[in-house]
Amino acid sequence: MDKVIKIINLLKIVIILAIGLFSTAGYSLSSDWAISEKSKVRLISPMTASNNNNQLILALEYELEEDWKTYWKSPGGGGFPQKIIWNTSSNVKNIKILWPEPIEFEILGLKSIGYKDKVIFPLIVDIEDNQKQTNLNLNINYLVCKDVCIPGNADIFLNLPSGDGAYTDYFFEIEKVLSTTLSNNIDLTPISNFSLNAIENNNKVIFDIEISTSSFFDDPKIFIHTPFGLPVVEPINNYSLDFQKLNTSLYYSADQFNKKKFPIEIFFYDNNHSFKVEKNVEIENVDKNISINSSLIYLLLISLLGGFILNLMPCVFPVLSLKLLSVISTEDKKIKSSFFITVLGIITSFLILGAFFAILKQVNISISWGMQFQEPYFLMFILIIISLFFLNTLGLFQINLPSFLYSSKILNSGNNFYTKNFFNGFFATLLATPCSAPYLGTAVTAAFTQSTTYLFLIFCFMGIGMSLPYLVIAFFPGLISFLPRSGKWMIYFKYFLSILLFITIVWLLSILNNYFNYFFIVTFTALLIFISAILKFRIYQIPLIISLIVIFFLTPFLNSFQKINEENYKSNNWLDFNSKSIPEIIANNEIVFLDITADWCITCKFNKINVLNSETISDFFESQEVTLIKADWTQPNEKINKFLSKYNKFGIPFNAFYSSKFPEGIVMNEILTEKQIFETYKKVK
Repeated sequence: MDKVIKIINLLKIVIILAIGLFSTAGYSLSSDWAISEKSKVRLISPMTASNNNNQLILALEYELEEDWKTYWKSPGGGGFPQKIIWNTSSNVKNIKILWPEPIEFEILGLKSIGYKDKVIFPLIVDIEDNQKQTNLNLNINYLVCKDVCIPGNADIFLNLPSGDGAYTDYFFEIEKVLSTTLSNNIDLTPISNFSLNAIENNNKVIFDIEISTSSFFDDPKIFIHTPFGLPVVEPINNYSLDFQKLNTSLYYSADQFNKKKFPIEIFFYDNNHSFKVEKNVEIENVDKNISINSSLIYLLLISLLGGFILNLMPCVFPVLSLKLLSVISTEDKKIKSSFFITVLGIITSFLILGAFFAILKQVNISISWGMQFQEPYFLMFILIIISLFFLNTLGLFQINLPSFLYSSKILNSGNNFYTKNFFNGFFATLLATPCSAPYLGTAVTAAFTQSTTYLFLIFCFMGIGMSLPYLVIAFFPGLISFLPRSGKWMIYFKYFLSILLFITIVWLLSILNNYFNYFFIVTFTALLIFISAILKFRIYQIPLIISLIVIFFLTPFLNSFQKINEENYKSNNWLDFNSKSIPEIIANNEIVFLDITADWCITCKFNKINVLNSETISDFFESQEVTLIKADWTQPNEKINKFLSKYNKFGIPFNAFYSSKFPEGIVMNEILTEKQIFETYKKVK
């Protein structure tokens, strides 16, 4: 019996000790929750004691109700960050908050930076005497917002004894958050260069950040903290072709800065880098009259060169052929003015395109080079115009202006000489837009990511670049003498150019076939035959032709002309971009080649015929077991839009190799070569 009693007493002691130990551990793990409306907060510890350290790592844990947010160190528009008052604590010298990676959101129409749901803020606590118990008494003021904002206040108490301690259940959770907070030691990252300049120009302060890496940049996010509480602005990112150099510009109003010298913290996050830079900066004044710097001059030269190369692209050739015909049949004294008027048409049309893109940009509509070729009504309009040019070159009719315009001096007293030459330039520009010439992609990217002033300057210089051949003839009309004299050969050459225009018509119909069925093509063919008959037999009734064209533009509203949705294309071994995931494929150590193309993209067609469909490259892809993925951008596609914007690309073709070594890919030039394919493959392998 005594033995049983002893066992019972021993069990009681064990139970009491277990309860005591559990209670002590629970007490030292965390404070009680301080509950406010829509939120609650507590203090948690990774250890049950201080381990006699001079510095402790603790953490504040917030839990917010669904869709409620709290704020980051620099909250942006509205709001304020949490503030901790700890002066009633004992054995505490200082407390520093570490801020995990935030997110951007919008509350009450203002862009802000902060956190949602659950968030843990690590605290670095410096203690006075590591042999004494530390008593934390914190008063925390913070703000939570959804449709309205509610201030929160929490009084939190936690006592942490000195001596050896054990890990708590919060240890790994706090360590996980600590691993994502940023270190000031940039040398521990792949970053090889970091520079920041603050420039004031034209009542704007610009933070210009340049970063280089031995890795590559992948969806970077930059957050700025200064003493001024700056608003959230959209950064303008420009990458090098290998994505190893990044230039970011952030624009603020100069009124938001009341000091020229101030400390700044830059928090940088992407899939390959996380670091923080702290430094003191001084705003430099730049005279707005000399704001055109070497960077802008470079962009304008690139725009000029890209515009000039457009003349060599096959999409512009049909209109150039019409211009050549007009030169051969024009009197010598009119040649000079003819080319100047064509130049005016080209530059004017580029400026109109620039205005069109600027408006879309202001209303936050996704923009891209050649986007108008994704609109069937634009294609139908171009189809009609090219068809009329085609019939004109066959000699079926001559385009004349209405009689009430004949008296205009601008129109050369009774003929449409100037108008024809102006619209030659105008339509040359429109037909050039589905082409991506070398250097043009860089110019378009700069135009779409910079200010509206830059956009118009770049488009203007693209127009001048495309006009260069015409300007040469305009200034040196004697060069025309090198062309053969007029004769019978002109008739055959005229028919040859008609064939080129007919090929353009077939090309436009093939693009429209993505939107409409074959009834549409039959209807257009009938329309062309009717108009030809009217012109051939001199039944020259403008109202009848206009009526036929109006009926043609109404056909898309008829269900019988609509194309039935078909399964996305399958071409040999090419997979569909919309149904495949590149990250999942390369996770299996496969190499991916991506081709973003469209039926209206002439440069894409050139790449296919010259490189991608060649026997050499086809055999190479097959032998190396390269996974081929194709994205068809003939029609608008939001997934492709977002994918291209990730790379700051606003036009196609887009070709890139991907592998586990280069998950963000190596982007290739607009004009592909077999050599480039082989060399890029070696890099990603």
